[in-house]
Amino acid sequence: MKALDNKARKILMILVESTEPLTTSYIAEKLNVSSRTVLRKIPLVEKFLKKHNFKLIKKPGYGVTIVGSLEEKRRLKDLLAGQNFKKKYTPEERQLFILIELLKSKEPIKIYKFESELNVTGGTISSDLDKIEEILTEYNIKLIRKPGLGVYVEGNESLLRKLMVNLIYKTHSDKEVLDILKNSIKNRVQENDSIKLRTSNKLLNMVDKKTVEVIEKIVYKMEKSYDYQLNDSQYVALIVHIALVIERIKHGETIEIDKQFLNQLKTNKEFDLAWQLSNKISKAFDIKLPEDEVGYITMHLMGSRKYFIDKKDVNETFFIEKYKIIKIARKIIKFIESKLSIELMQDDKLLIDLAIHLEPAIKRLTMNMDIRNPLLDQIKENYPQLFKLSKEASKIIEDELKLRVPDTEVGYIALHIGGAVERAHNHIYRIIVVCPSGIGTSRLLSSKIEKEFLNLKVIDTVSIAELENNEVDLNACDFIVSTVKLYYEGLENVVVNPFLLEEDKKKILNVIDRMKFRNSAKKNNANRKDFKKDLKKNINYGKAVMQILNNFKYYDELDINSYEEIIDKISNLYTDDIINCKVLKNDIKKREAQGQFILEESNAIIIHCRSNAVKELNVGIIKLPKEIKVNENKINFVIVLLAPKDIEREYIECISRVSQELFKENLLKNMNSNQLYDYINNILKDFYLNIKI
Repeated sequence: MKALDNKARKILMILVESTEPLTTSYIAEKLNVSSRTVLRKIPLVEKFLKKHNFKLIKKPGYGVTIVGSLEEKRRLKDLLAGQNFKKKYTPEERQLFILIELLKSKEPIKIYKFESELNVTGGTISSDLDKIEEILTEYNIKLIRKPGLGVYVEGNESLLRKLMVNLIYKTHSDKEVLDILKNSIKNRVQENDSIKLRTSNKLLNMVDKKTVEVIEKIVYKMEKSYDYQLNDSQYVALIVHIALVIERIKHGETIEIDKQFLNQLKTNKEFDLAWQLSNKISKAFDIKLPEDEVGYITMHLMGSRKYFIDKKDVNETFFIEKYKIIKIARKIIKFIESKLSIELMQDDKLLIDLAIHLEPAIKRLTMNMDIRNPLLDQIKENYPQLFKLSKEASKIIEDELKLRVPDTEVGYIALHIGGAVERAHNHIYRIIVVCPSGIGTSRLLSSKIEKEFLNLKVIDTVSIAELENNEVDLNACDFIVSTVKLYYEGLENVVVNPFLLEEDKKKILNVIDRMKFRNSAKKNNANRKDFKKDLKKNINYGKAVMQILNNFKYYDELDINSYEEIIDKISNLYTDDIINCKVLKNDIKKREAQGQFILEESNAIIIHCRSNAVKELNVGIIKLPKEIKVNENKINFVIVLLAPKDIEREYIECISRVSQELFKENLLKNMNSNQLYDYINNILKDFYLNIKI
């Protein structure tokens, strides 16, 4: 059998840690590779698992998962830990490793050290150094190579720090940076073979965890004491900056600032605050922060503050004191307005938000400080038209203030404009959610979608059967969101996980982005109303409501000790004879085989299906006498949703509405039987009255 390589091993490590199916795109994102690469490795993963008596389950539309108990998965982890695999580092990984080692070291490093650690020839290292030299040149940092002595970097301390910070933020968001600094990132893949090549971790390992915790407390207290709120990204940037300052000073590295510029900084109130902050840091770490370092902290504070948080302050003070910035913001908005033929000047939120954003941004540009924008690539890709127009509009800033505006800042301007354009269009996209049964999964998904996307309205939740039987008016929606792949010409279908993972949200956003600038929106061509048909629907709704209320059950004294016993007990409770009990049990197991649905926030598992073994709609809550575990998830409650196989869709709409509301709220821990019944009664009452209206 072909040896298990590094990528296949990483895929296995991700799968063995997961309690639910994972898509190839999710795994690819975790490993920073393409989905195609993951697909190529799956057969190798499967062969390895088969050889060691494990099974890989592939669920179309859901992903792949390893079958096995907790003990079996521990055995698999031990197997993976003992596997020999060939380490291969990409040129980019090698170059990052070498660059970071050079930045950390105060002494020249011998070439053979890199040869040994990276298992490559001297010629390869020499080629890598050529690439590194290109990077260093961009920062005016020199790479010195001296035969017999080694390799080292030489440059201005401020430029060296700038490069370090840029490397830190190259692969991580602000929150991730802070989490890594505090060693609190969880569920990461164990990559003992490449941990040295993780840029952020290597650089951030220069900083002690306790150091960061102390700095964060000092900065937090400073915000509270002086009512001086920083924006989120610059809050993190300030902490990272101070942490690096402390480590560099400990190693004898100090920074210098132009004296004339430093004197200008001293005239700002932020300098006094930076001085007090520096004194607290000096005492906490028993070091002396030079005045130049205080100047750099001042620059961070001046370019970071969230000004005018209070709305009253914005309206009464901001427009008087910041007239020049307001003037620039107005010019930018008028320019965009003329190009898009959309009224934006009436949008007060745009004017205020853009002006508030521009003030610290302009200060940072004036002080020649970096403006980071982790969303820049996404903005360019998803909003090319707005980015192009914002770049043209940014020339207004350049002309007025004689400052060069980088693309990172243009990206932020595009985001503000994009939000205003969205509000101007004020378009709510209508979607239909499709899943195999149309009862539980679709309502769970619908609830999550409407909570996550304020501009999406779920107009219907249907089963695949209803869709295939042409029982659904697809002309009424803009696109479909489903848990399985569907094919409808002219109508987009987004396939997602029922739990709406991060990658699924991106898919939906991509569809919305493609629709934003379409000139013609799909109209709902309503058919002539048929009185007899509407009357029949209303009768069905009424019957469905009565069935749910009459059949609602709440149990809190059942002897249940396992997942299997849950299914057995439900099958017995909701049927009257042995034959129907077997039918229901089989139908539940078939539905569960497609994927279990657990609400972690409620510690509840949802058991739902459509079966000929039941004649009416049934909704039930089972409070378990003692906690059980299902795939490592703690379960205290069971939500039961049952419906006949052949039933009109009005009945399914009713039970789906109940399930949707139960998914939205964390009610189970706080309500007794009577309270839950009243809650469901009110849900159905509102639903029925809205239908009638």
